[in-house]
Amino acid sequence: MEEKEKVVEKYYIEIPASIKKRFLIGLVQGVGWGVGISAGTALILYFIGLILSKVDFVPIFGQLLADIIKSAQGNLNTR
Repeated sequence: MEEKEKVVEKYYIEIPASIKKRFLIGLVQGVGWGVGISAGTALILYFIGLILSKVDFVPIFGQLLADIIKSAQGNLNTR
């Protein structure tokens, strides 16, 4: 019987030795992450707004929120 060899793959991340390079790489990655999150959130909210604009229950939902806000403000005024 032949024995199977175990293959271990190793992944290395190359880290620049220069502090300036590491700072700039981290800065660019952070800005890229922030822009990506903002763009993704904007797209999701856009599509949610688009879907909700096509649905007829939005005025009912708005009235429900208005009633909740009035109730909360009434509770705040009594304290």
